[in-house]
Amino acid sequence: MTFGDALEYAKAGRHIARSGWLFPDIVYVEYTLDMSPYLVVQSEGRAAIPYFATDIDLFADDWETI
Repeated sequence: MTFGDALEYAKAGRHIARSGWLFPDIVYVEYTLDMSPYLVVQSEGRAAIPYFATDIDLFADDWETI
């Protein structure tokens, strides 16, 4: 699926990832104290950090829900 499709799933509370990534990272939505949404990426055993999509990720069509 495209990034736009995957983003809609993430906004609905699902975790998303790319099958083309070498590591099993997941992306999901978190919220600030004033309830503004933002994307985070998390690797197994590590804390989540803000996620900034690259051009490659934006144009990829191998996104999937977890």
